[in-house]
Amino acid sequence: MRRIITTIALIALSLSVVLSPTPASAASTIDVTSATLVARGVAVDITLTVTCPAGLSGATELIVRQRSGNRVAYASGWAPLSSCTGEPQTVPGRAWVEGGGLALNRGVALISGGFELCNQDGCEYPTFEQTVRITR
Repeated sequence: MRRIITTIALIALSLSVVLSPTPASAASTIDVTSATLVARGVAVDITLTVTCPAGLSGATELIVRQRSGNRVAYASGWAPLSSCTGEPQTVPGRAWVEGGGLALNRGVALISGGFELCNQDGCEYPTFEQTVRITR
């Protein structure tokens, strides 16, 4: 009986190590801190505050969606992150309206994206989605 309990405990311990999240995915946080219109709504400058484990670097895709009447204005872009420090850091990016698309306006928008943060051992893919007020 003792052997069975020991075996079960060892299996459970092994699974908890294998299935636990990696430090980068557990520790990475992303917040949209500002969004400002550019060129009368053709683009929006987005500022992110990112905290991620030191040594990782990469970029994030930025997607902006905003209601415009009974349609949705859409913009996309990216923001580079040269190197994570383990401390909160400001990351600027820009999203552009697609050609022929609706211009963005001041007001509420949904901003989302996904980072690809990598080092020599592999990559992590933290995502974010946040409702933000776009200003001029």
